[in-house]
Amino acid sequence: MGKKPQAEVTGVDAATVHAWLAKDEVVLVDVRETSEYDQEHIPGAMLLPMSTFDPELFPTVGGKKVVLHCAVGKRSEAAGKMLLNEGYDGAIHMIGGIREWKAAGYATEVQFVPPPGPQEKAPEPAPLMSPTPGEVLVEEFMEPLGIEAAELAKDTGIPGDVIDAIIQGEAAVTAELSLRLARYFSTASDFWLHVQIEHDLEVVRRNIGAEIRRHVTPRTAKN
Repeated sequence: MGKKPQAEVTGVDAATVHAWLAKDEVVLVDVRETSEYDQEHIPGAMLLPMSTFDPELFPTVGGKKVVLHCAVGKRSEAAGKMLLNEGYDGAIHMIGGIREWKAAGYATEVQFVPPPGPQEKAPEPAPLMSPTPGEVLVEEFMEPLGIEAAELAKDTGIPGDVIDAIIQGEAAVTAELSLRLARYFSTASDFWLHVQIEHDLEVVRRNIGAEIRRHVTPRTAKN
């Protein structure tokens, strides 16, 4: 007899989750880490970090769907598979995570940090919301799948020193690297480029975003 096909985690888009929330039909579970949640999260989302995620202790919510989400949708899908393996029926995750939620124009809550007083020391900069491709590669693919850097280099044809540089955040993902990683991990061909672009934009926005806003006036504002 053949093996029973493994159940798949149901993926839904941000628009569907938004509609469910508006009708109070869903509980949204954020599986990112506490620092990510504190910086920005979807209003009303429950926090269950992936680092301490225990399928056996996952709450049961009667009469409502439970949707998992993370930054880009990989950790939430992994958490959903953990639930399925424990016999939890109906695991759902939000495709694209909070990145797609924000791209659709839906609201998030941002932690407010008051400006320092005259005698106060300015707080340390908040961690970046957009992870590097290396962080996504390690946390959402290599570690869950038990893949070492040497194995990844051999299987993808990407030189080992390049893999190491990407993991350390010292090298950017190119179009060729995006295609190789996409082929290997069965992601969209531009997935890795999008992760790189989102990270680069946040870095530049943090470093010189205020200066750009001061010196560049939108053309529509001139009319």
